[in-house]
Amino acid sequence: MKKALALCRGQMRAVLTSRLDPGTITVFKGNKPLCLRIHRQHRVVLYTSEAAFIYFAVDNETKPQDIGFGRAEGTPEGRAPGTGRVNGWRELEVPPMTMLTIRHADVRAIENSEFRFIPQERKGTLPEGVNA
Repeated sequence: MKKALALCRGQMRAVLTSRLDPGTITVFKGNKPLCLRIHRQHRVVLYTSEAAFIYFAVDNETKPQDIGFGRAEGTPEGRAPGTGRVNGWRELEVPPMTMLTIRHADVRAIENSEFRFIPQERKGTLPEGVNA
């Protein structure tokens, strides 16, 4: 699959599964935003293009700025200090151009590999991570 992706052009993020292997999730993070959270005890993965949707789904009384995901400051109730975890949910930091394979049987064993394609930004947009 990664060989075929190398021929693709444009913008990409995808979360895939197959009827032939419903216990496996394949995640492609290209040049589009993708936010992933995992709860290992419950063996659940949440994903969205914006973190605010996950915060609302997991705990709609906690606001992202109160939690401080990915930041060192503050340790609100429910968050283990320095871990990026809230109530058992852990942020998965995935760099661009990464493919993850997550299996329901063992969500701790996440396979991580690089993939390539031809990224092209839309006119009038900035690449992920670039602030103007």
